[in-house]
Amino acid sequence: NALKAVGVITAIVLGGRLLLRPALRWIARSRTPEIFTAASLLLVVATAALMHSVGLSMALGAFLAGVLLAESEYRRELETDIEPFKGLLLGLFFIAVGMGIDFAAVAAQPLLAAGLVLGFVALKALVLAGIARGMKIPAGEQPFFIVLLAQGGEFGFVVLQAATQGGVVADAPAALLVAVIALSMLLTPLVLLAVDRWWLPRLSTRGAPRFDEINEPQAAPVIIAGFGRYGQIIGRMLYASGFSATVLEHDAEQVESVRRFGWKVFYGDATRLDLLRSAGAGSTRVIVVAVDDIEQSMTIVDLAKEHFPQATLVVRARNVSHYYRLRERGVTLIERETFDAALMSARSVLERLGLQPHVARQQAMRFRRHNVEQLELMAPHLGDINTLIAMSKQGRQQFDALAAQEREEAAKRRGAWYRPRDDSDGGVPSE
Repeated sequence: NALKAVGVITAIVLGGRLLLRPALRWIARSRTPEIFTAASLLLVVATAALMHSVGLSMALGAFLAGVLLAESEYRRELETDIEPFKGLLLGLFFIAVGMGIDFAAVAAQPLLAAGLVLGFVALKALVLAGIARGMKIPAGEQPFFIVLLAQGGEFGFVVLQAATQGGVVADAPAALLVAVIALSMLLTPLVLLAVDRWWLPRLSTRGAPRFDEINEPQAAPVIIAGFGRYGQIIGRMLYASGFSATVLEHDAEQVESVRRFGWKVFYGDATRLDLLRSAGAGSTRVIVVAVDDIEQSMTIVDLAKEHFPQATLVVRARNVSHYYRLRERGVTLIERETFDAALMSARSVLERLGLQPHVARQQAMRFRRHNVEQLELMAPHLGDINTLIAMSKQGRQQFDALAAQEREEAAKRRGAWYRPRDDSDGGVPSE
């Protein structure tokens, strides 16, 4: 039985990875949300039934099916499609939890049950408090982080059910532990009310800033996701040119900082599909992705590509690997955040070494074109490190040889580009 169970779980995981995506892709081509949702629910029910047929928990099968669906590229579409059913399914879940509580076991040992609930929640809260400090979660958000995660999880029911069926845990202790998990979930809303009433006021400072949130749909032609040092420059140029933009920023400190300078910034996470829709992404012309976190940037790009195809994407790339990931998504308007700044510094160095300003500018522009072309040529060979190294060396040699040839031709035609310094004039290149 154990080997059969392991084999079924392995078949579900491997089969799901190999067959699920092509099947969902084929279903998605029908462009019928009802069929897509029905197929997903069928997968969950079928997987649960398969697990039950080998003597395992149906809940464990449903959990595995959910994990497979969450790892597919269609997870955002699924979240949107099942949104109307979320409240109903959550209600059914909590009804099932309540029906599964053995109140007789709790009544027989009330002190033990209360002690287990308090000890369980307190231990998790202490661990979560340490995690919150390590993750540098803002003080105002730590209470919610701790309270919401300190409760027992749904997977505890699955584990206890499987342990009971396997004879690992007796029925009486399992019933008590199920009741403890359910009671911890029941107490969570009450604890949240207490935190909101007594704990948060102590953490909040008087006159704490209130951030603007999107309460009604926006209609600006541009959405800027991320308003740090990169997004602010884009925003300033837009406003100076007479264009408006809806600005989204998830960092509370950054929102407060830029608000002091008169900017209207909406506080919110641009990786949320509902927030993007409220921001007017369905009709906007351009979405600027200026966040500094690479994974958040990719999430926003994926959402925009899937749900807002009419919008042109202009994306900030942190590095070359981020650039390549964006190109794989079909994004063409990409700027590496430090590339042009480094070129400007290189121009300044060349000018201080004696090159005329227009010559230094030509060199910088030529290098920029060469670098972008080189990136595009190397893109098909991602993953082949030896080929990438060879192409990089070859491209550098070609650029150096071309630059040397142009210097020689210019020297013959107009004289040398380089002019020695005259230290008597303070190091300024002679005219």
